[in-house]
Amino acid sequence: MRDPRGSLTAAQYEIMNVVWQAGEVGVAVADVWQAIADQRSITRTTVLNQVDRLEKRGWLRRVPGGGATRFRATLCKDDASKQL
Repeated sequence: MRDPRGSLTAAQYEIMNVVWQAGEVGVAVADVWQAIADQRSITRTTVLNQVDRLEKRGWLRRVPGGGATRFRATLCKDDASKQL
């Protein structure tokens, strides 16, 4: 897979941190939203829109399986830090 496009905004980096913590299992949008909402006020729709953008730019990919859609990072945090 090619490298993700563009850099990350502060909000996108916050989302990616939650995804990186989840590891290979991936994380659902609702879980990302809850993790961030525990720290500050944010709507689920905002998180959903950011996750969608991150997926389209190649930072995230869907984890196959049943149930809620889960996402995982296409780069580990160390490799992403070098790219940024």
